[in-house]
Amino acid sequence: MKKFILIYLIIVTKIISQFGSQDSGGKLIPEQKCYDVKFYKLNLEIDPKEKAVSGFVIITAQAVDEFSKIVVDLDTTFIINEILQLNSPKEKELKFNHTKGKIWIEFFSTIKKGEIFSIKINYSGVPRIAKRAPWDDGFIWTKTKENKDWITLTCQGGGADIWFPCKDHPGDEPDSASITFIAPSDLVCISSGKFISKEEHKNGTTTWNWFSSTPINTYNIMLYLGPYIPIQYDYTSITGEKIPFTVWVLPESFEKAKEHSKQFVQHMKINEELVGPYPFRIDKYSVVETPHLGMEHQTAIAYGAGWKNHKDFPFDWLHHHEFSHEWWGNLVTCKDWSDFWIHEGTGTYMQPLYLEKVFGKEMYSGYLKSIKRFSNKQPVAPRGEKTSGEVYNLDIYYKGAWILHTLRNYLGDEIFFEIFRRWAYPTEELEKIKTGAQCRNSSTDEFLEIAEKIYGKKLDWFWEVYFRQASLPKLHYKKQNDEFYFWWETEKEINFSLPIEVMINNNIIKLEMRNGKSSIKSKEENIIIDPEEKILMEIVKE
Repeated sequence: MKKFILIYLIIVTKIISQFGSQDSGGKLIPEQKCYDVKFYKLNLEIDPKEKAVSGFVIITAQAVDEFSKIVVDLDTTFIINEILQLNSPKEKELKFNHTKGKIWIEFFSTIKKGEIFSIKINYSGVPRIAKRAPWDDGFIWTKTKENKDWITLTCQGGGADIWFPCKDHPGDEPDSASITFIAPSDLVCISSGKFISKEEHKNGTTTWNWFSSTPINTYNIMLYLGPYIPIQYDYTSITGEKIPFTVWVLPESFEKAKEHSKQFVQHMKINEELVGPYPFRIDKYSVVETPHLGMEHQTAIAYGAGWKNHKDFPFDWLHHHEFSHEWWGNLVTCKDWSDFWIHEGTGTYMQPLYLEKVFGKEMYSGYLKSIKRFSNKQPVAPRGEKTSGEVYNLDIYYKGAWILHTLRNYLGDEIFFEIFRRWAYPTEELEKIKTGAQCRNSSTDEFLEIAEKIYGKKLDWFWEVYFRQASLPKLHYKKQNDEFYFWWETEKEINFSLPIEVMINNNIIKLEMRNGKSSIKSKEENIIIDPEEKILMEIVKE
């Protein structure tokens, strides 16, 4: 399984580099910075025979600055029929130019700062097809064993503009989204948010209406079509509220999924205990079987791992990882892809935390050891505005998790878990809110501010070395006469004072590293540094 995960992450890195023009995020130009999206309304017909999409999207936004022209993202595979300005005395057809994946839209008059405006984009086309989903973005048009259409898509790396017009940047989430799909009536449609209604038509199609009542990443607005049947669970949140909890499966998977997915309820329970209530309990929680491995689509997790546990650990790691993104990625979303590790590293660290809570410390340590491999070629959290492809690599998962593990061991459990929970929900009051006000964009710097406030001491030296530098801190040591000497080496010679533990004669001794140095007297030749693997570092014997 470890080799399997690594191969897939290598593949995704290569794919992103090949489709750089489809990278999500990056530096916004003035025509994108000037507006803040408040609401998306999707109304799309899905045609499995032609593998095509057609319909319209309404974007409602507020002007951040005064402007007469904006830019909206949409893949080059689509044809735009017209763009209308809606909230004016009379609907106006706007001039536009669709080139290189961007729609340049001109307004007839200046939109004033603070003004709310709406545009309707009518379009159609054949969206790109994913060759290696979920990381190669695009639609997946496949068939079940019973030859029924089975359709979905993924777009985290390239952005939601591969299938609908939007502002493709993680820092601009709509406050809500209305989602309508028209599809063949023999298929069930699952989407983001809560189910509103459906209407069957005489032409053999059905209209499905869904509504996401809270902020949502555009790449998480999702479509699933297939002959799905539900497995329902009765779950009560730690807040005392009942949460709609459904696992949607293909008929041929029902018996296996029914037995296997029982653990998903425990995943929910433990995650709520660790970091606070499930954030989207006003809408639902659901898992949807997919023809690709998985993705963290808000309130409707994509799952395609075959209803089986990790090879070496007694839990479904894939579901748990994607589910953890409901907090780390969906509740707490990076302001810029430069902080992508917040989604992936924190989401990864939730797996050993779950194993520890359910099965004990040995499982926690074993899982962390199984993912202890890093490239250290670039910082986990590089400064500046980045695209998803520029930062996506294995280190934002595994190294990010190990940094949190190291921080926990430095601060101690009581302080660390208070910081961890307040990073998810900065106040206890936010844990009670479910209207969408609980959702926010965050950054590595905000994490530092929260940690320092709770800890009561400066931690910027820790952040600078682990998050902002590519290489690991190096612990040098040497034996001279009857004394061992230890000293830290870091990039830019930062004063790094992380304490270390050494084992001598089966006794563990903690050494404070004031000014990055320490020593201990011993006649023994054999010494074990960091015997319990509490620190992410490189050890260098002089």
